[in-house]
Amino acid sequence: MQSRFIFLLFALLLPTGLLAKNYYVSANGNDANDGSMDSPWLSLSKVSEAGANDKNGGFIQPGDQILFRSGDTFEGQFIINRSGTADHPIVISSYGEGEKPILSGSGNIPTGDFIEAVKLVNTSHIVMDGLWIKNDRQEIGDITWGTNSSYAIKVIANKWGGISKDLTFRNLKITDVFGYDMIDWEGNFTLDYYNAKGIFFDSDKNDDTVTPVKEVRFEDVLIENCYFYNLGSTAISVRNLNPPNNPISEEGRNRNFVIRNNTFEQLGGDGVVFASVCNGLVENNEFIDLGQGDKNSSTDRLYGRGEGCWIWDSHNIIVQYNKQYRARGFGDTYGAAGHIDFYCKNAIFQYNYSEDTEGGFVEILGDCENSVFRYNVSVNDGHRATGHHRYTIWLSGYVGKDSAPVPSNNSYIYNNTVYLDAPACKPDISIFAEDTYIYNNIFYAMNGAQIGSGGVEIDMRNGGELMVSNNLFFGNIAMAFSNLDASKVSGDPLFVDPVSVNGRPDNFNIQSGSNAVDRGLSFKEPEFPMAGQGIFENITNVPVEDLFGNAMDIENLIPNIGASNAYSSNSQVGINDLSRVSDLFSIYPNPVQDHLNISLSESGKEVNYEVYSIHGQLILSDCLTAGVNALQITLPANVKNGIYFIRVANADVFQVERFVLYR
Repeated sequence: MQSRFIFLLFALLLPTGLLAKNYYVSANGNDANDGSMDSPWLSLSKVSEAGANDKNGGFIQPGDQILFRSGDTFEGQFIINRSGTADHPIVISSYGEGEKPILSGSGNIPTGDFIEAVKLVNTSHIVMDGLWIKNDRQEIGDITWGTNSSYAIKVIANKWGGISKDLTFRNLKITDVFGYDMIDWEGNFTLDYYNAKGIFFDSDKNDDTVTPVKEVRFEDVLIENCYFYNLGSTAISVRNLNPPNNPISEEGRNRNFVIRNNTFEQLGGDGVVFASVCNGLVENNEFIDLGQGDKNSSTDRLYGRGEGCWIWDSHNIIVQYNKQYRARGFGDTYGAAGHIDFYCKNAIFQYNYSEDTEGGFVEILGDCENSVFRYNVSVNDGHRATGHHRYTIWLSGYVGKDSAPVPSNNSYIYNNTVYLDAPACKPDISIFAEDTYIYNNIFYAMNGAQIGSGGVEIDMRNGGELMVSNNLFFGNIAMAFSNLDASKVSGDPLFVDPVSVNGRPDNFNIQSGSNAVDRGLSFKEPEFPMAGQGIFENITNVPVEDLFGNAMDIENLIPNIGASNAYSSNSQVGINDLSRVSDLFSIYPNPVQDHLNISLSESGKEVNYEVYSIHGQLILSDCLTAGVNALQITLPANVKNGIYFIRVANADVFQVERFVLYR
């Protein structure tokens, strides 16, 4: 007895996680076993018993792993209601070789198919890795309600748990998720509830029945390297039931969602839906064939309306470097990998490629502030034949059914490339907004395609201005739109290889001699308040590269028009009185730590040099007297790592070179 007491005391004194155990689950196991590798468990119900909370007898501890054998299939429902710690998360994964183990909420289940295959309730510090989750509900069984609902994974945060945080979903396959009948609550086959989802984060509202108020939400969620395929509706959906449109960014919203490097294919709905999220980053994903289905069919279980990512009542969102192909839908369904719904603030869609999107290119709905679409390439987006909207640019005041429209303010649409070459593409322009900026875009419509032929509607509210400048128009574009631009440019932009079927962004880089080179407008870009912080640590407030990797500084250097800054002279704004050359000087080393060496090709003339940051700030400058052909510059110790420009000029020529400071 004494030795057992000493052992237990010793165990309690050990750091959490040092006594962590692995529990194994196999199709050849038995629930009476101890869960070791040699004596594995059999069923999801047994694992759920271990994952229950303390009150219900669960015993999984921080640092423990639940491992399903690869190649096996487990039918039923897996519920976990326990948490790990930041240093010792609970890991749910696989072991052995072969295909990922399948966890299915449907199949040969005596009581019928489950609504959720996997359910996480008030959990924190959880990692799910290397599993295949399915839930194609065919048998109602004991569950006679929610027959149109089905989830691969449902994650719940409610007042009994409060804040659920640090949840990671990695290397998952989520496929074949459908409700039993997909009928909405009125008995129609309209699928209004979007309820067949891959991963659904469902947060209740804050509990205001206690003092202080208990906050309820999700925080710090990562979804990466997953594959979503053949789902009735949305792949990833996030919502919070607190009242919407709170002007405070974080109040009542889920926080810090990162969704990256995933593939979404053949979905009835959207790839990602953010409803009431603060701080979201959606990057480097592929969205293929979204919005599949026929809404008029009584047998088709695909919703029939989808796009890459749409956001509602969300603040501080960046959607970047995504590719979207063949998005379809009877409403919304816009390019640049998604759209901005109402009540959003500080949302940026940048560096995305979209192709063959039914609705159009840009959609911004009502009561939004600081919405940005920049450096995107849109190819044949906007070919919806009839019905709902079809626009290259659509800014609407819509804030909900039966509500008076509210214009959005400070909307920026600049340096995008919009390419149309299919006769079915005839999108229009509609703007109901306050201050709106449309700068430096390429609008290309050839081979029967048109922009604005069906209408150009402009309705600026509350004294707002529509500022349209330095756009390049080529092809069949309504004069009612192009004439808004007093500094418009025309001519073929000379794309490298404008392939409009299964294309790539690189196809829409530009060639030397393009009319887009050095014809853009420099202006004060919008700010992103979270740049450099948290999940946005690698985001700069002002972009330093275009979609193709070309350096740029649109505030201080003359930019190109469109998404490509190739062949730009990198001329400082206001120095066009000199001729640019490329053989005035050379620099080394590059990158540089402290000392930058300049070697002049000629020594007979006096020259001036200036060093600028990527943001246009003058770092240092000086003059070299005639007869000097080499110089070493010592960069100030307080100058931070980053991209800089050095400009050297003599009486009639100048040259600008870029260098990287890395100490």
